[in-house]
Amino acid sequence: MKTGKRIVTIVIALLLLTIFVLSSCSRKSVVDVREPKKKNVGEEYVVQSNPDREPKWTNDGEFEVIREKRKKVIYVIAEATDQKDKRAGERLAEAELRRKIAEGIETLVQSQFQDAMSGTTDTYREAFESYLVVVAENVSVVGLIVTDTYWEKIQRIKSVEEVEFYYRVIKRGKMPYDNYVTARDQAWQDVLNRVTTDQEREELQRLIAEMKTWDNV
Repeated sequence: MKTGKRIVTIVIALLLLTIFVLSSCSRKSVVDVREPKKKNVGEEYVVQSNPDREPKWTNDGEFEVIREKRKKVIYVIAEATDQKDKRAGERLAEAELRRKIAEGIETLVQSQFQDAMSGTTDTYREAFESYLVVVAENVSVVGLIVTDTYWEKIQRIKSVEEVEFYYRVIKRGKMPYDNYVTARDQAWQDVLNRVTTDQEREELQRLIAEMKTWDNV
C-alpha cells in the first residue's frame, strides 16, 4: 500500500514539474515589465512585450530597397496601435504592410521614369506622363512575406484608480526586387502594345530601357 502511494506521489510530482517547465519555456519570448510604483494620470507604460526590447529594425525606413546577399529586396514596415485585441492589431499591421508597399512601389516607378524623362522633348512628355500614371497604378504586389513582428502591451493611466490596456504591433515584410521588375515591365509592355505610332513607341522604349538601368544600381 505504501509503495502504491509512493508511486502516485512520484507521478504527481513529475506532472507538476513538467507543467512548470513547459510554462517557463512558453514565456521565454514574452517579458513582463514591472509596473512603476509612481503613476501619473495620462502616462503610459509598457507592461509586456515580445521580444523583451524593441528591435533596431523598427527604426528603419517605412519603405527601403537594399541589397541582401547580392540580391535587391524591398523592405516595408507598418504599425498598428491603440488596439484592445492583439490579434486585431496583427491583422491591421499586415493590412497596413500591403498598403504601404503598394504606395511605395507606385512612388518608385514614378521616380525612376521621371528621372529617365528628364531629357524628353515636349512632343511626347504629356503622353508619357499619362502612361506613367497608368503603369504606376497597375504594378502588382507579388511575393510580400512578413519577416518580423514586435508587439507591446501598454498600460495607460486614466485616473488615480483606473487604468486601461492596449496593444501596439509593428511588422516588417519584404519582397524580392525582381518581382517588382517583372510586374513593372509587364505594365509597361501593356502600354507599348497600345501605342499607335512607331516613332512614339521607339522613344518610349528608349525611356523604359534607361529606366531599367536603375535595377542594377
